[in-house]
This record gives sequence, structure tokens and C-alpha cells, in this order.
Amino acid sequence: MHVKRTLVTVLLAGLVLSMVSGCGSKVSQSNFDKVKTGMTRAEVEDILGKPTDEGGGGASIAGISASAKIATWKDGDKVITVTFANEKVVTKGSQGL
Repeated sequence: MHVKRTLVTVLLAGLVLSMVSGCGSKVSQSNFDKVKTGMTRAEVEDILGKPTDEGGGGASIAGISASAKIATWKDGDKVITVTFANEKVVTKGSQGL
């Protein structure tokens, strides 16, 4: 009986630890490294979640339209910034990771 109780305790502790470790910030070096040029906005949001801030605009020249948006993810002093042109990653930057 004592062995069963110990086994259950160990399994529950492992489950709790795995749940807690999954709750960390998405604004991390490892997630920043996953973002690649050419990715879609949806692919980036799958990694980082919804941005905390965004801005940008669009233009049309000789019938050709383009849009650029800068999305920012912040967690304290950690920041990831991704620039999208026509909804695809063109540049990325980070601070405090």
C-alpha cells in the first residue's frame, strides 16, 4: 500500500510540474528563434500568441498595394518585434531575452 501511495504521489508531482512549466512566457529566446522570414502572421501567432501592440499602414503605387505592420509582444522587459509585409515576416528583433 505504501508503494502505491508513493507512486501516485510521484506521478501527481510530475503532472503538476509539467503543467507549471508549460505556463511560462511565450516571449522567450526559444520562441524568437522559431520565427522565420516568410512565415505568415498566423504561424507567428501560433508560436507567440496575439501581440500586445501593433501598428503600421499600407500604400498603393501604380495599382500595386502593399501593407506593412509591426507587431510587438512584451512580457516585463522582454520584447519581441516582428515586421510583416503583406502578412508575411520580413524582419524580427528582440530585447531583453
